[in-house]
Amino acid sequence: MAQLIQMRQRIKAIQTIKKITHAMRLISMSLHSRLRNKAPLLQEYQKEVDIMFEKVRLAAPNWKNPIMHPTDSLETSPMIILIASQKGLCGNFNTSLFKHFEKKVSAETLKNAKIIAIGKHAITYAEKNNISNIIKTFDNISSGKLNTVAHEIIKIISSTKKPYSSITVVANSLKSFFVQQPKTTSLIPLSSSLENTTTMPQEPYTWEQAPNKILDDLSLQYLSAKLYHLLFESTLAEQAARFISMDNSTRNAKQLLEDTQIQYNKLRQTKITSELTELSASFQN
Repeated sequence: MAQLIQMRQRIKAIQTIKKITHAMRLISMSLHSRLRNKAPLLQEYQKEVDIMFEKVRLAAPNWKNPIMHPTDSLETSPMIILIASQKGLCGNFNTSLFKHFEKKVSAETLKNAKIIAIGKHAITYAEKNNISNIIKTFDNISSGKLNTVAHEIIKIISSTKKPYSSITVVANSLKSFFVQQPKTTSLIPLSSSLENTTTMPQEPYTWEQAPNKILDDLSLQYLSAKLYHLLFESTLAEQAARFISMDNSTRNAKQLLEDTQIQYNKLRQTKITSELTELSASFQN
């Protein structure tokens, strides 16, 4: 009898887990669909900013900015922006990202680098690995706050007294709905984001301000757009990874529930048969 009670409790626990994973699966798909609808507009905006910035750069080829074009070696004083998930239950989303981070960032680079950790799991990873040179953390990330986060990071970059020798972003991207791939993106030193920029037509501009001043401001807008796009990609990949993880968990819970229910029925039938046998034997005696 005690075994039957334990199995009933186990069945209820599995049913509860199945309801939770199913609910999280629906939420993740809803958030992913909402973000996916915004993706074409964001890509178009990113493309237009890239084209505009490259055209203006071609019109002022002598422009140099100490922040965008650092003269120090890349390993001297780098900044690394690590973007992980805000919540858990998303499979190997963070595990593969951190392995990629450890592979791409050498111990010497990490020693000299300034780190910005975005997402609770990035902060937890930094604390567990005793990464002490963290200058900023963002532990309350949502799709509506990505633009604010991007602007805050750009303020940190632009207000530094000594320019960073390089700025690198390590984050996940959405290769396909079922494949999330970690990647490393270099923001600084500034390089051309478009192919064949030398063949772009040079348009005549009437400069109301000094070209260097305009390009200084425009370059920050360009960096902000790229950083926002990387944050958006990571968030989109996170929701896809969580849906896949919760979908697998729901399927496993369903199968486990069916198997446990069969075991429970067999055990219950065995108990009933045993009691009936004992009862019939007592009547015969």
